[in-house]
Parts: sequence; C-alpha cells; structure tokens
Amino acid sequence: MRATMRPDGIVVEPEKRLPIASSEDVIVAGGGSAGIMAAIAAARNGARTLLVEQAGFLGGATTAAMMAQISAGAPGITGLGRELVDRLKGMGGVEGEFLIPIDPEAFKLASVEMLHEAGARQLAYSFVAGIIRDGDHVKGLIVENKSGRQAILGKVVIDATGDADVCAMAGAEVVMGRENDHKMRPISMIFQMANVDIRRMVDFARVHPEDFAPDPGYHVLDPDGGLVRLVGYFSQVEEAKRKGELFSDCYYIRLEGIIVERGTVLVNATRIYNVDGTNAADLTRADLESRRQSFQVAEFLCNYAPGFENAFLSQTAAYVGVRETRHIVGDHLLTDEDILGDRDFPDTVVRSYKRQQPGTQSHSPDGREGAPDDPSARSVVAPVLGFNIPYRAMTPAGLDGLLVAGRCISQNHVSDGFTRLQPTAWAMGQAVGTIAALAVKKGVSARQMAKHIPEVRNTLVSQGMGLTDEDFGEIPRYRKRAFA
Repeated sequence: MRATMRPDGIVVEPEKRLPIASSEDVIVAGGGSAGIMAAIAAARNGARTLLVEQAGFLGGATTAAMMAQISAGAPGITGLGRELVDRLKGMGGVEGEFLIPIDPEAFKLASVEMLHEAGARQLAYSFVAGIIRDGDHVKGLIVENKSGRQAILGKVVIDATGDADVCAMAGAEVVMGRENDHKMRPISMIFQMANVDIRRMVDFARVHPEDFAPDPGYHVLDPDGGLVRLVGYFSQVEEAKRKGELFSDCYYIRLEGIIVERGTVLVNATRIYNVDGTNAADLTRADLESRRQSFQVAEFLCNYAPGFENAFLSQTAAYVGVRETRHIVGDHLLTDEDILGDRDFPDTVVRSYKRQQPGTQSHSPDGREGAPDDPSARSVVAPVLGFNIPYRAMTPAGLDGLLVAGRCISQNHVSDGFTRLQPTAWAMGQAVGTIAALAVKKGVSARQMAKHIPEVRNTLVSQGMGLTDEDFGEIPRYRKRAFA
C-alpha cells in the first residue's frame, strides 16, 4: 500500500478493499495459555475455529517468554489443562505434580498437536491489525501477515492476547495496571543456564537455609525426584551489589523450571520497572535492558553460586515476559475481596487456586521484590487460596460477539496477581471457548449466553473441568493453608 503525505504533515493511507480470507464460527486472537485452550474447546464443541498467533509457535509466556514452570496452581489443573500436562508427561516434557517444570520445546509440539487433533486451524506469523464491527457487535478481525492484509469474519471473537489488544481496537473501555497510578508489574527476561551441577547447588541450599526463602513452595530440594526450585541467594546478591556486579533492583535470584537430568536451570531474576507493555518503544528498551541484566545475573551465578562453576548462559527467551497491561471494563469487576472471600457467583465458570499470603504483593510495580522488607520472599509460608471467576468478568461492557480470556479480564490490580498463572488461564480459555461454541450452536450471541450458564457449567464438567473443590481431589486438604 502506498501512503501519501499531506502538506500539514499527516500521512494518509488510501481506502483499500480487503479480501475475506475465511469465515469462521470462532476466531481466537492469541496463542498463549488461554488462547490454546479456547481454540481447542471451541473446536471440540463443534465450532469451525481459527487461532491467529503472531509467533510461529504456540505457548505464549510458557514458550516465547520461557516461564516454563507451574507451581502455585499446579494442584488445580483439570479439563484440557490436565490433558496437556498428561501428554507432556508422556513425552518426557514435564516432571512432578505440585511443582511442574516444563520443557518449552515439548510444550510447543504438544499444544499444536492438541489443537489440530481437535479440528481447529492455526494462522501463524500473523498480527491482528484491526477489527470488524457492526454497531456494538464485533464481526471479525483484520490480520496482517506475509500474504498481506485480509479480513476474517467470525460469529464470536475471543481476545486471548493478554493485553486486550482486540478489545482496545474495538473501542472497549480498558484500565491500565494499578487503579490509582496505572503502574504495572515489572517486565522480565527469563534465560536458561546449562551444564549446572544441580546436586551441588542443592547441597549449598541445604547448608545455608538462611539465604533462601522459607516457603516450601519456593524451596524444593528433591533432585532424586526430579524436582528442584530455589529462591534466594540473599547475602550473595547483596555482596555482589556492593561490588557493583549486579543491577540495583536485584534483591534475589529465582531458579525455576529445573530439569535435573539435563543440568538446565531457568533463571527468573531480571526486572525492568515502569514499562508499558503495550508501547513498542518501551518494549524495545525493556528487551535491551533485560538482556544486559541476564548476562550480569549469569556471571553472578558462575561466581557466587556453587554448582554453576562450569555453567553457561545457553538461551534467552524470544520475548520479554509482560506480567500486566490492560484490563477490560467488563460486566463484573473481579476484586481482591472476591478472591480472598472465595466468593461464588451465579455465573461461575472457572475454579482455580493460587499459593499466596493475603496482603502480600505479587511482583509489585513499586520494586524491592525479594528485598529484606518483602515478606513473600523472606518470611511468609503462604496458604493455597481457592477462588472463582464469573462469566461476566470475561464480557467487555457494551460489546457483543467478543469474549476475553487470560490476564486481561475485568479485574483489579490485586486480583490480577492471583489469576495470571497458566492453570487459571487454561481454565479461562476452556470456559470461553466452550461458551463461544455453544453460542454458535444455539444461534444466540455471546452476550445472550449469560442466560445459559447452567448448561455451560454442565458441559464443562462433562468435559473434565473442575468447578468445585471436590472436583480437584487433593486440593481441599491444602486449601487455605500451606503445603506440608
């Protein structure tokens, strides 16, 4: 397309007639945790389904950002999420149950196989460039890729972009980050260290427990069982900072996604604050700064952490990990009171869990994560809290034909700290994908499905998704107290 510049400095694109590439029952934008499950669920329930993803692979935070471990929500996995975990186990791609390190490469294959087996189709290397709207009804997406710019029509569109990109393009009301100042959780670059002597690393942690978080969810030392997680190196980090060897916002090191037999460790320790994850310039800056921090932290580990003497930085994530950006304004605002009070709703369609102490922050925008005054890292042994998510938190106010799944649902900043984990996103995706397919089958709009929640719940349960504590087996004895 050739654009022209007007004398007043405005660049004008000419009107263009777009070809309709396809007409779908359900279009899912975003192939991360929520989008994968939304597309699979929609297809399994009989809808002609297309998943649009900007990368060449699926997985989002799990693969592109390498957040390849499930911990706090691990016991609360049912439905499609359980199927995925079981498939990964069969491939040798995960270990454990309450703590689940994941092989990102196995995840890429397992997720796309499940998608195609369900009958859904995938359009990769494609960006959502706009939406098609008729009045208050979203009718499809405009995508841009190597084939050009084209329209895709859909009876229901699901925004699983994480950043509510589709909702923003559709003109839905959104809120950025924390309500009082719009600050957002920090951005991180996860990287992998290879050739690590895991048993030597574990031996050091056993001898120096004072340098590590006391919470057993953060402090897992079972190399024989293939499960290791460490959060800490408190005094070593302070010594390195005094010598100018680490960046000032670093207060601890998180070692996760550890595959013992391979000697590989995922390091979640870089932190970039005051970044807007919907701003390309901010993301570019965050990417550069976090890669620099990655090499600093890798050198720190080799110099200060026993077991890393012969290790090396083998891989950085393809994308920075964005924890929080937009939240839609939906028909219900999910609040921390809803979460901490374990409130049930007449339209509950997701039951999930997170291990967190009420009143503590999860990746606060204010920094000092892991500092001596951060109880989450230094003193708390957190309980497992169960919570529910209603359908109304996934419907953008004033719009029809558009549903939301993932961290950009209608919720406040504190609630976001509970709902943003992979198992919860999986469950949200399965819920909205099922609802979208049932809407098409019934010939009603997505918004009208609010009248059919009992049928939705019955369908979800019949397809293996848990909606009560009893559906999760072992969860009740852990709920609202710490793991043994």
